[in-house]
Amino acid sequence: MRLGFPGNSLLMSHAVPARKTPFSVMDWGTRVADRWDWGVVGLAIVLHISLGIDAARQWSATHDEFWHLPAGLAAWREARFDVDNLNPPLTRLWQALPLALGGARLPTGLPPDDAFTLGDQFLSANRQNYDSWFLAARVANLLLSGLTAVCLWVWGRDWNGRLAGVLAALLWLFCPVCLSNSALATPDAGATLLFVGTLWSMDRFARSPDWCWAVAVGLLLGLAQLTKFTNILLWIFCPWVWIVTRWRSGLTPVASSRLAGLTAMIVLLALLGWNAGYLFQGTGRPLGQWSFRSQSLQQWQTRLAGFEWIPVPLPADYLAGFDRQRATMEGSHPVYLDGTWNLTGFPGYYLYCAAYKWSHGTQFWVVFGLAMWLTSIWKLRRLLQRKRPSTPQLDRLQRHVRQGLLLLVPAAILVGVASSMGMQLGFRYILPAFPLLYLLAGLAAPCLWPSHRWIQLPIVLFIATSLCWGLRHHPHHLAYFNEWSGGLEGGRAHLADSNLDWGQDLNHLRKELQTRQIPLVRLAYFGMIPPGEVGINYLLPPSANQVAGGRPPAGWYAISVNFVLGRPHTIRNPDGSIRGVGYQEFGYFRTMKPVITLGGSLDLYFVEDRNQRPSTFR
Repeated sequence: MRLGFPGNSLLMSHAVPARKTPFSVMDWGTRVADRWDWGVVGLAIVLHISLGIDAARQWSATHDEFWHLPAGLAAWREARFDVDNLNPPLTRLWQALPLALGGARLPTGLPPDDAFTLGDQFLSANRQNYDSWFLAARVANLLLSGLTAVCLWVWGRDWNGRLAGVLAALLWLFCPVCLSNSALATPDAGATLLFVGTLWSMDRFARSPDWCWAVAVGLLLGLAQLTKFTNILLWIFCPWVWIVTRWRSGLTPVASSRLAGLTAMIVLLALLGWNAGYLFQGTGRPLGQWSFRSQSLQQWQTRLAGFEWIPVPLPADYLAGFDRQRATMEGSHPVYLDGTWNLTGFPGYYLYCAAYKWSHGTQFWVVFGLAMWLTSIWKLRRLLQRKRPSTPQLDRLQRHVRQGLLLLVPAAILVGVASSMGMQLGFRYILPAFPLLYLLAGLAAPCLWPSHRWIQLPIVLFIATSLCWGLRHHPHHLAYFNEWSGGLEGGRAHLADSNLDWGQDLNHLRKELQTRQIPLVRLAYFGMIPPGEVGINYLLPPSANQVAGGRPPAGWYAISVNFVLGRPHTIRNPDGSIRGVGYQEFGYFRTMKPVITLGGSLDLYFVEDRNQRPSTFR
């Protein structure tokens, strides 16, 4: 079983060279075939973006998008980052760029840290073009997802040939979790792009430590900090990449003075980009002038007592947002797994997410990649026990083991950190780990590639089928669950929140009500948009303690699956105001069978009058 890809070519391994002529058709065909990976990845990116656009145009603004996008517009218009500093601004700025250029409106002087007011004011000012602005922002985000695939393709090809790079890119592009989060105006896809881009550039820098790659690492590391607070872990992962790549590698040693200069350049460029993203607002504020909310930052401030004069080399809104998010994560959050709610989270939450949310094709390739990496460790150990190990085989195995360590340790740390937090509200929280696992799978893919052409076609068909199978529920990628977990209908037995119901199907509900000619519905919607703003005439359903015998009054009901499962949250009253929803307030709907489930996230029920003859609805 080989870990290399012979000849680095898929289609022309047995082709007979044509006689060289200036405009030979055969020569042109050979060149095209020799670049097959360009075509495959390019077509896959086009398909990925096309599917994403089609889904994005149908989805209503989801829970977090409601304030993410107007926060980006506020940053463009007023250079303000405090209207919502719970996330850094870079991806928001990118997504809001079409709005800033296209004339979207947003009132000035909005209060800081008030997501409801921010979202409501943006909706009120842009009612006619509201969905169009979100579509434009989502398309911009899909472009970032395409760049992530390009990065994986280049990195995999550089490490182990074209098939490795192509498979890694396709795993990203055809993953329903990646596609759904890329088709939303949220920071996850952009943060993942810069997470992967930083590690890739660091790998190149470790193998060729020159000033050009040092500049690339510094700029990307700084930009990555402007996407999501998770990317602060890159300050640990970049040294790890250097250590794994250089340790006993046989690469040319780097002089200490040169390495110190290159490292200083990386750090300074990263800090410069980090602060420039916030226009240097509040950079250098002394530590003693901060009043932190979170216990973790309060503890650090206490440990540094006596050093209150130290200037903090970070923007004020970044540190304030980081502190705010830490305080949020230190609080209690309802987490749902396999029919159970708790307030502390589950240690294996993200492993269960992978079991339920990844398509079986993706699961196969990730497990196969891990198995081949462990096999390489076993073979390497046996080979080193010999007195004279084979040098080519030894080099190949050592390279594969080294590459696996480089990828798996950051992925494991990221999953471990997320698992230690009680705020486990979606598989998307570990999205930056996906490309690392997909790249590991891609590295092992050439092992399956046969030398005989008659079995190459079945292998290609297997790869295509295993990857595309997860897209068959289009456009309901956000609520996707694999067959083992029960699909769109059965996923609610396992996971909730952004894994399933993020408020994406409000437009779908409006169309369904129009089709069925339902003038009034009792609606409990898990989302931030006031349903009346999209033309839905509704009342709130009665709470569980108001329902006699567990049966509400006759009529039509639309209940978000999160509320059916019993999640506490907030809800919009018909007048647009907000009230809290208690635990299991609408959980009594679990005893009823919906007429239809829209997109996997919204149940539509009909409760008949007991005095009337039963009817059947489809």
